[in-house]
Amino acid sequence: MPQQCPFCHFINNKPDDLWVVGETENFYAWLEYPEPRAKGQTNIVPKEHRESLLELTEEEWNEAMALLRKTVRRITEGLEADGVSVTMNIKEAGGQMVPHAYIQIFPRFKEDENAGTPTGAIFPKREELQDEDLFQEVQNLMNSADVGSGKPPKQRPRIAKEEEEKEETEDEELEEEDERNKSAADQWKRMKRGGY
Repeated sequence: MPQQCPFCHFINNKPDDLWVVGETENFYAWLEYPEPRAKGQTNIVPKEHRESLLELTEEEWNEAMALLRKTVRRITEGLEADGVSVTMNIKEAGGQMVPHAYIQIFPRFKEDENAGTPTGAIFPKREELQDEDLFQEVQNLMNSADVGSGKPPKQRPRIAKEEEEKEETEDEELEEEDERNKSAADQWKRMKRGGY
């Protein structure tokens, strides 16, 4: 545990200062305090120090997701939130502000100024990323990572289907061209024999 981990400080020294709205064996769900950015903003936090969500075991991950689901229901039913945004920031470049794993839940209300704005809106569309070759490169690089979850897909199904359809179209065009050529050859033969 890092010496300056604020979550560990509260969990280990001041648990009564946490505004707990849910708990499991290994996780707390507590209200963001003292500066929430939404009414009912909640954090799902492992009780034991984990630097990143990537350090959770599969069992811990499932436990966190079950607590997340219950917390979302508490927010939508208890606070009558019109929606919810869930963020998982991993590492500093991904927006992780505390050196302790956490999942943030933001209740969303129709009357809010930013209602309906997806959290993904912070990433504007980038023309240079909209390239089929780049998609293939990125897919290959991601699929090459050994994450222990079985074989990655060979190719994105839509792309494979598009390539298959393209090949079928090309085959059909070649067959049509062959038919035209055969028909023209037959006509030429008939003309030569005086069939016209």
